[in-house]
Amino acid sequence: MDKILVIETGGTFATKSVDGIRSLSIGDADIYRKKEVLEKKELYGFDFDIIRPIYTLSENMTIKKLNVLIESIRTMNLDGYKGVIITHGTDTMAYSANVLSMLFATKGLPLVLVSANHPIDMEISNGTINFVSAIDFIYTCDVQGVFVVYKDERGEIQVHLGSRVKQMDQSLDGYKRYKNREFGQIVDGKFVLSDQAHPVEELNERKPLYDDLSLAKKNILMLIPYVGLRYDLISLDEIDGIILGVYHSGTLNTDVNERETCVNTIFEKALEKNIPVFISEVESDFDLYESATSLEKLANVHYIYDTAMENLHAKVLLGMSKFEDQELLDYLNTNIFFEKLEK
Repeated sequence: MDKILVIETGGTFATKSVDGIRSLSIGDADIYRKKEVLEKKELYGFDFDIIRPIYTLSENMTIKKLNVLIESIRTMNLDGYKGVIITHGTDTMAYSANVLSMLFATKGLPLVLVSANHPIDMEISNGTINFVSAIDFIYTCDVQGVFVVYKDERGEIQVHLGSRVKQMDQSLDGYKRYKNREFGQIVDGKFVLSDQAHPVEELNERKPLYDDLSLAKKNILMLIPYVGLRYDLISLDEIDGIILGVYHSGTLNTDVNERETCVNTIFEKALEKNIPVFISEVESDFDLYESATSLEKLANVHYIYDTAMENLHAKVLLGMSKFEDQELLDYLNTNIFFEKLEK
């Protein structure tokens, strides 16, 4: 009989609501007794193995907990499993998916992260459909990789490539993906590949790269620009690296007449402390605005092109566990599992 490994990590998926408070349920999850899940077990003829290496609300995810999850997967013998389902909370699932994609997307089977917008014992929850859709994906798409399956408020059951998934969109109750390149959907219990996606054969041809890394215990400062951001007030004490997001046009404030809000100010502060700065989500073939030409070309400032901020966060923490200087830049610019958007 086939087996699917379920790795439980907690999140809303594992909560119960009592008197308006959602808290983790310590007992066995109800998901395995759901009628929809039992029907899938009968349809495909499989059983579950279940492990619980960490158990947390996902807003409480830490580097330490993620490393425990990484080691639990790394030390598991996945031979004989049809696929892996990882139950997770919505709040930080995009970060976990990007980390796992950089390590385990070439294990020869699909690792699928699922979550729930409400506790699964509530009728309005999408947790059960996400879980059974992950099973459908495992059985109707013969592919290796790390994926996120989530039913959004439009009723579409999206399948996201884990290396391109971005944070949950609060207004849409769904996950974004870098440059909106869709991988596929579950339709009537079957996976349908998007015409924007890489062919499944390309995913299956990928070989392991850098799969021995773990997350470095480094202090990474991530900054998203907004009007009035005071770079001069940001302390860089105990900071090991900086990741900068950009405005939609790949721009940052470079007006040197107001140094307190000019990005060059933090570049200079970081250079004094020998802190590398990585700029994300800039397209390599994008025409630069005039303001971009005013960015100071300092030795510690590096564009990492065509990569989502969430993925760069994962790669910086993974890369810093083993590499420095040019080796680190080489790692960050390596396209490990389709995280770099090719034109």
